[in-house]
Amino acid sequence: MFRMLALLILLAAQAQAGAWSREKGKTFLSFSTQVEGPSEFGLYDSFATVYAEYGLTDKLTAGLDLGGSALQMTKAVAFLRLPLGRLDQPTKLAAELGLGQVDGRTALRPGFSMGRGLTLWQRQGWAAIDTRFVKFDRGSDSLFETDLTFGLNASKKTKLILQLQTGARSSNPLYIRLAPSLVIERKPGHHLELGITAGLKEISTKGIKIGTWRHF
Repeated sequence: MFRMLALLILLAAQAQAGAWSREKGKTFLSFSTQVEGPSEFGLYDSFATVYAEYGLTDKLTAGLDLGGSALQMTKAVAFLRLPLGRLDQPTKLAAELGLGQVDGRTALRPGFSMGRGLTLWQRQGWAAIDTRFVKFDRGSDSLFETDLTFGLNASKKTKLILQLQTGARSSNPLYIRLAPSLVIERKPGHHLELGITAGLKEISTKGIKIGTWRHF
């Protein structure tokens, strides 16, 4: 179960990824480390992720999604994302197709995202739904995940993010996990992310997360 939890952690959507296209020539980088536990044996484990996006055109975004523990690389997926509909429409829709290695096997990872900007308490924010399906080339098992994200610009330099992560692998029960975080702008284009995680269903572990965001 703990190995499965590790894989689900690494497959969870990045808070900045999704329905919004990356502007042509612009890059987004995210580095994060997460500690999760305890397992049924009382152990804790750490995981690291690297996530990158680059705007090939105003519509086509290319990306790389890497992750693993101290012992092995668990995820390495390259992807392309295209918007569905006009770029200026209020509700953003996007389709994504990724290919790479997940859990040591070649995998195809299609996805769909929907997002919309909003105003709450006179502050700008956003809400998004990101869905991914991972199909392995060997074996009959697969992964299906949906993440619900709500973000709010609490001040000029801070963002509050609340993410509900859900999913299941093949015939396993649905899991639900809560992942709130605080993002602080240290200087233009540089952000620090501090977060926690807590299992709500089928996951009993808790965790802490620290990461950095770069825009350029």
